[in-house]
Amino acid sequence: MAEESDGIAEAFEGQLRVLITAASQVGERIARLREAAARRAQAQSEQEARELRSRIEVEQRAARAELANVYRPDWWDRADAKQIGHTYQVARAWANDDPEAGRAEQHMRDQLRSRYGVDVNNTQADPAAVSAAVERAQRDLAGASDERNRSSAEIAEAQRLMAEANREERRNEHEAMTDADAGDSERGAAEMKYDSAERRERTARDLEAKGIDGEAVATKMRADVSQAHPATAAVKDAGGPKKSKARETRGRAAQVQRSGLDR
Repeated sequence: MAEESDGIAEAFEGQLRVLITAASQVGERIARLREAAARRAQAQSEQEARELRSRIEVEQRAARAELANVYRPDWWDRADAKQIGHTYQVARAWANDDPEAGRAEQHMRDQLRSRYGVDVNNTQADPAAVSAAVERAQRDLAGASDERNRSSAEIAEAQRLMAEANREERRNEHEAMTDADAGDSERGAAEMKYDSAERRERTARDLEAKGIDGEAVATKMRADVSQAHPATAAVKDAGGPKKSKARETRGRAAQVQRSGLDR
């Protein structure tokens, strides 16, 4: 492009000097901000530090993918001043933390000098134009940061909703288990209440009021004390063998009564 004689090359190189100077300044600011964010996250909590490291790793991989272009001659042939400036900004932002970015930045320096005669350390760019380019780059960064923050907020909200759903599920499971335990306790309490002196006295009075012999009533109460279960439990536990035993008991009782009458 240096062979052009219609002023296009000069305009391109002038723009490139401005953008490279601005890119160097903005890239250094990005690196400082990233370091400060890492310190703040580490001071707040280990979880925030891990989340920030994950985001930085994603950004670093994206930076490496972009910086891989600088080793391709065809990229230099097609790239405009804005593309070159942005890629140099990325290289400068990561140069101190990533050796690959450091090598890419040095390669760009060499290419800028050999292709366009631009010395990164002394671009001779117009200061006012550089200030305006820096402001534009910072606005672009702010917009990108807002977009990332919205994405992060959406992810955080989704994670919060998932955690709340998990807590609700665990709470429902706990309540179900508690209700089951309470049911068992109530049944146990009912059985204990059934086995009470008041209940036995009331039953004895009812039996005596029906004309049943006092000794037979006493025997019945002693049997209740030994069993200590309500009628519902007896129904649930009833089976063939137990019914046979009950018939045998009634048979023996009838024999005892007949023997007493015989006397």
